Amino acid sequence: MTVYSVRRIVLESYPILPACALISLFAGYLLNINVEKIEKVPLILMMVPPINGIGGNIGSILGARLASALHMGTVEPRLRGQRVLRGNIRASVLMSIGIFSIISASFFFIACVRGTAPVDSIRLMFAFFIAGMMSVPVIVLSTVALAFVSFARGLDPDNVVIPVVTSIIDVSGVTCLLIAIKIVGV
Repeated sequence: MTVYSVRRIVLESYPILPACALISLFAGYLLNINVEKIEKVPLILMMVPPINGIGGNIGSILGARLASALHMGTVEPRLRGQRVLRGNIRASVLMSIGIFSIISASFFFIACVRGTAPVDSIRLMFAFFIAGMMSVPVIVLSTVALAFVSFARGLDPDNVVIPVVTSIIDVSGVTCLLIAIKIVGV
């Protein structure tokens, strides 16, 4: 029995990829319209790849685990009464808290080394952490929804979830970062 078909992978993935490119372009648009704010604190630009990368990685890990669980039948495309689903979501949230904390602390040290005042360095650290935590619900909800919807419609979640989730995270990561910067007053 063939588990994977090249034809199926191409047919399911091909329409998704151009749509994902368009979604990701919107993240660039958001950065472009906020360029004046970013020019005032260039370190903000340095925060974009990690927030999008970490978010995309967490969503990809969750998406891959859910796709496998759906294929094996240990998770069904429904929300209630699923211990395996709850465990995967809990693990994703805990990973997010840990990694966003570590990277936030890194931004504090980077800002201090670059000569940023300690108070402003703390603001940058909190801005990154807040943005990361704001993006976690988007990561989890979009990943679970995409995995369930694609599986329920007969599509292989492995062909759909990761590209779409990473594109959604590109936009939400930038959006959350811009909101967090406004919240902490950077």
